[in-house]
Amino acid sequence: MSNKLDVDNINDSPFCLNINNSKVFNAQNLVTRTTNVDTTQNTKRTLESPTLTINSGEFALSLQSNDSPDKQTNLQAIISRLRKLIEVISALVKDIHEKLYKELLDARSILNSLNEIQRNVEKFSNLQRTALYFELADEIDELGVGIWNTSIALKTSGVARGPDNSDEMIALFRQVGFVMLQAGAGASVNTEIKTAVKLLSLANKVGKAWLDCGRSDKADEILRSANTLEDTVLSWQEKSAKELQSRSTALVVYYAYRAEAVRFKAWKLTNSHVANLMIQHATEKEYLDHITIKEIDILCQVCFTVGYQASREGKVNEAIKWLRKCHELISDRISQINPERIKILTSTLNILATCYLKIAVHDESNLDLGENAINACLEEDPGNVLAISLKLKIMKQRNFDPVTFEEVYIQLMRTGQVTKENLKVLLNVAHTISEFDVMMALRGMDILIEEKLSDIRKIEFIEKAIVAKFHILGNCESENLDLNGTIRNIEVTLGFEQRYGIVIGQKTKAACQLILWKKGDQNYANRQYDRAKKWYAVAYKSLAVNQADGRNAAILQRKIALCHLEDHALADATEAVRQAQLHEKNSAANFYILFHVAMEKRQIAQAIQHLHEMCKGDEFHGNMLTMAAHEAYQKGNKAVLVEALKEILEKHEKGEDIANVDIFVLLRCLIRMTYNSLSSDEMEKASLKDYICGYFEIALNLIKTTENDQNKIDDSIQQKRALLKDLEWYFKTAWNMGLEFCQQSEEGSEMFSIRLFDIAYKFLNEYPEETLEHINRKRLCIFTSMCGRLFLSRQQKSISQKKDLLQQVIASVDQYKKLKKTLGKRKRSTLDDDIQENKSSAQSDMILIILFEFEAKVKLGLWNELLTALDAAEAYDFDVPPRIFERMAELLISENECPSTVIFSTLQVLLDSITKRKQVDIEQFSRWFRMLIITSMVKDRHASAQYFDQALDILSQECSKQKKYPEEEIQWLMVNAWNYGIDYYSVNDFVNAKKWCETAMAFCRFMENGLLYEEEMRKSYNEIIKNYDSNLINEI
Repeated sequence: MSNKLDVDNINDSPFCLNINNSKVFNAQNLVTRTTNVDTTQNTKRTLESPTLTINSGEFALSLQSNDSPDKQTNLQAIISRLRKLIEVISALVKDIHEKLYKELLDARSILNSLNEIQRNVEKFSNLQRTALYFELADEIDELGVGIWNTSIALKTSGVARGPDNSDEMIALFRQVGFVMLQAGAGASVNTEIKTAVKLLSLANKVGKAWLDCGRSDKADEILRSANTLEDTVLSWQEKSAKELQSRSTALVVYYAYRAEAVRFKAWKLTNSHVANLMIQHATEKEYLDHITIKEIDILCQVCFTVGYQASREGKVNEAIKWLRKCHELISDRISQINPERIKILTSTLNILATCYLKIAVHDESNLDLGENAINACLEEDPGNVLAISLKLKIMKQRNFDPVTFEEVYIQLMRTGQVTKENLKVLLNVAHTISEFDVMMALRGMDILIEEKLSDIRKIEFIEKAIVAKFHILGNCESENLDLNGTIRNIEVTLGFEQRYGIVIGQKTKAACQLILWKKGDQNYANRQYDRAKKWYAVAYKSLAVNQADGRNAAILQRKIALCHLEDHALADATEAVRQAQLHEKNSAANFYILFHVAMEKRQIAQAIQHLHEMCKGDEFHGNMLTMAAHEAYQKGNKAVLVEALKEILEKHEKGEDIANVDIFVLLRCLIRMTYNSLSSDEMEKASLKDYICGYFEIALNLIKTTENDQNKIDDSIQQKRALLKDLEWYFKTAWNMGLEFCQQSEEGSEMFSIRLFDIAYKFLNEYPEETLEHINRKRLCIFTSMCGRLFLSRQQKSISQKKDLLQQVIASVDQYKKLKKTLGKRKRSTLDDDIQENKSSAQSDMILIILFEFEAKVKLGLWNELLTALDAAEAYDFDVPPRIFERMAELLISENECPSTVIFSTLQVLLDSITKRKQVDIEQFSRWFRMLIITSMVKDRHASAQYFDQALDILSQECSKQKKYPEEEIQWLMVNAWNYGIDYYSVNDFVNAKKWCETAMAFCRFMENGLLYEEEMRKSYNEIIKNYDSNLINEI
C-alpha cells in the first residue's frame, strides 16, 4: 500500500497532518520531501507473480511472459514517460520549496509552477489509467502529501508573507496536492470506498479554500470534478457507525460547499435549482442523523452566507428560503448554544425579519412573520440593537401610539450596547425618526451623546454621533422648526469639548460646519435670506474656537454679505466683506461684492477701482468679469462697461478663458463704444483712437488664429460664414473710421487714419477667396495709406521718422505694383463686359504712384534709383503728363545734393514729354528749356552751346506758327549768349567770343525790338571782329 492520508484525522493545526505509517510533517522541513514519510514502513506495490493483473472496472491488462514484443515495447515507452513526468514534477516541487524561503517571495512564479505541476500530474494520471499501470502511483502520492502539508504550513505558520494573493496560493497548493493524491490513489479510487471518502473530504477542503479567497468559480470547478468520488461514496454499503459517520460527513460537507460555490451561477444564470438541490441533499435526515455538531455549524454557516448574499442582491424570496433553513438547522439540530451560535442565530433572524419587511408592502401577512422573527431574536438577545430598530419600523408601520414609540426609541438609545455596528444602527434609527418627528430624533441623539458616548469617551463614536445630529438638523424643513431654538441646540453641541474635555477632530468640525453651510445655501436658494444669514453665522461661529481655516471663514462672511445685499442693506454687506478681508485680504470675490455695492451706490470711480482690484485678486474667475459687465450694461453705465470689457479682452489676450464670451462681439462693442466716446471726451481723443486701432489689431490676430484652427479641422459652413461676416464688418468699419479721421483737424489724426487703412488692408488679406473686388479694395487701402504717409513725411521734422515714413511709401509702391499686375492678369481672363475698370482712373492712380515713388526716393537721396524710375515711367503703355515730370524736376531742383546728371536727365525727359503732345505748350517748354540750359551751363558751358543752337532752330520753326516763343525767354537766351561772348572776350578767347556774340545777335531777329539790340551789339561785335582778325593774322 502507498502512504495514504488519514482524512478522519486531518486538521489544520499549526504544524502537522497525520498520515498512515508516516512521520509528522514539520513546516520547517518544507524543502525536503523524504523526511515527511517513514520510508522504512512504506510498502511499495510489487509483482507477486510473473503475471500482474490490475482490475479497473471491467477492464484488465495481463502482462505475461509470452506477450508480443510490440505490446511490451509500447508499455516500456509509457513507463518511461511516466518516470520522466515524475522527475519533472519532483524538480518543480523542489523549486517551489526553495522559492518559499527566499527573502522576497515571488508569488507569481510559485503560482505558475503549481499550475505546471497540475498539468503534468494530469498527464501522469491519464497515462497510468490508459496503460493500467500504477506502479509509480506511490511516488506521486508521496509528493502530493508534501504539497498538501505545505499548504497547511503556509496557512498556519505565516510562510505566505506579504503578497495580496496569499489565500489564492494556499488554495492552489491544496488543489495541486489533492490532484496528486488522487493520482497516487491509482485504481483504488474506484475500488476502495475508504479511499474515496478520504479524497472527497480533501476535495471539500480544497473547495473551502477557494471559497475563502472569493473564487467560487474555482471552488465549483474542483467540487464538480469530484462527482465520481461522490458516486463511489454513495455506493458504499456502510457496516459500522464510524463508517456511516465518515460517509455522511464527507457528503454533507461536499453538498454544502457545492451549494455555496454555485450561488453566483444560481442567480445569474437562472439555474438556482442546482444550489437548492445541493442543500436539499445536505439536509437529508439520513445524513443529519450521523454527523457531528461541527458539520451542522458548517451547514448553518453556508445557509446564512447564501441567504445574506441573496438579500444584498435583492433576491428576497431566495434569501428567506436559505435563512429559514439556517434557522431550522439551529433550532432542530443544535442543543448547545454558545456565543458564536447565538450571533449567527440573531443575525439570521434579523436579516429574515428585514426580508419580510421588504415584501410586506405586497402582502401584509409578512409583517407578522417579520415581527415573529424579531421577537425570536429578542428572546435570545433582549438588547439586540438591530432587532429593536426593526421593531421600531414595524411599530411605525402599525401606527403605534407616539408615546409608546418614543419610549421604545429612548430606551434603545439609553440601554443599547454601543459597538461600531450598533452605532451605525442607532444613527440610522435616529435619521428615520427625524423624517416624521425631528424633535423626538434629537432627544434620542442628545441621550446617546450626553449619557452614553460621553461615558465611553471613544472619539470615533462621539464624532460620528455629532455629525449625525447635525445631519438631522440640516435635513429638516426650516418652516417646521424654531430656528432660534435649533441654533441654541447646535451651540450646546458645539460646547461638548468644553463640558467633557474631549477634543473633537478638525475633520468632524469641518463636516458639521459644512452641514450648517448647506442649510444656509438651501435657505438662500429659497430666497429666505434672513434665515440663511443665521445659518451662515452659526457656521462661522463654529470656527470661532479655531480659525485655522481662514478660507471657509471668508466664504461664510461673503455669503452673509450677499444676504445683506439681497435685503438692500449695503452698509451691512460692506461690513461683512471687511470681515472676510480679515481672513482673505486680496480675494477677488471680496472685491466683486464691493464692486456690486459701489454700483448700487452709483459710485463710478470706486466701482472701476474695485473692478480692477477684482481682476488682480486671488482666485479670480472669468465669470466675475462677465457678471460685472452684465451688471454695468443693465444699469446703463457705459464707463464701467467699457472698463469691464477691456479687462475681459486683456484676460483673453493672456490666454485666460472667459466662458460664454464671444470675443469678436466684445471687440465690436468696444470699438463702437470707444468711437462714440470721441464726441464727448475732447481731452483723450488721441488715446481713444489708439484704443480703437488696438482693438482692430486684436480682432485681426484672433481671425488669423481662427482661420488656422479651421484649416486643421473641418468646421461647419455656418462657422465659416460667421467668420466672413466678421471680416466684412471689421474691414468696412476700419475703412470708414480711417476716412473720418482724415477729415479731422486734431493733431495725429492722420497717423491713426493711416493705421486704420493698413488694418483694413490686412483684413482683406484674410478673406479665403480673392476676388477682383477684393483686389481693388486692397489697391485703394494701399493708395490711401501711401498718400497719408507721404503727406506726413512732408510735415515731419524728425529726420529718422521722416526716413521711416518714406521707406514705407516705397514699400507700399511695390505692393501696389504687384496688385496692379495681379489685377491685370485676372482681367485678361475675365470678359470685358463683366468688369471694366475706368481706364483713365487707373492711369491717374498709376501716374500718382510714379510721382510718389520718385518723391520718396528724392527725399531719401536714392539718386541712382531715380534714373531707373524715369526709364520705367517712360516705358508705361500710357503717356505720363508733363506736369508729373515738372513736379519731378521741381523736386530735384530743390535738393542741393542732387547730382546735375539726374536733373539734366529729368529735364530732358520732361522736354520730350512736352514736345510729344499734339499741342505743345511753348511757354511751358521755354521755361524748362531755359532750366535745361542753366543745368547744362553749370555742368559744361561749352557743351551748352548746342542748346542755344536748338533754341534758334525752334524759334525759326515757331515763326510760321501763331503761338510764338515767349519774348522774355528769347531775351534771356540773347542776354546769356552775349554775356558768355563778353566773358570769352575778356579772357582773349576771341573765337568763342565771336561765336557767342553772333548767337546772341541771331536771337535779336525774333524779338520785337531786336534791331535796336542788334545795332547796339554790333558796335561791340565790330571791336571783337578786329581783335579776332588780328589774332588770326598773328597766328598765321
